[in-house]
Amino acid sequence: MTFIKTRSGRYLKLDSIIGFAIEEEKMEIEGKRQIVFEIIAYLPQPLNPAILGIFLSEESAEEELERLIQRLTAGKEKIVQIKTEI
Repeated sequence: MTFIKTRSGRYLKLDSIIGFAIEEEKMEIEGKRQIVFEIIAYLPQPLNPAILGIFLSEESAEEELERLIQRLTAGKEKIVQIKTEI
């Protein structure tokens, strides 16, 4: 059984996740509004999507999502957490 640790510290069972995506979001960082990219895990209704990581560029978010998928398909880890830039 594999779990994914969210940015907020929750643990999601991999079987309960419907899919992953990268979403663009506006966030205030050091007093400035900035566009960031979040790796999201979609869950069944009525649960809200979970943020797994926040990144400053779309490219770094895509690279981290690819690494996450590779780690999950390898199946060697029981708890998977991604590094986040913010």
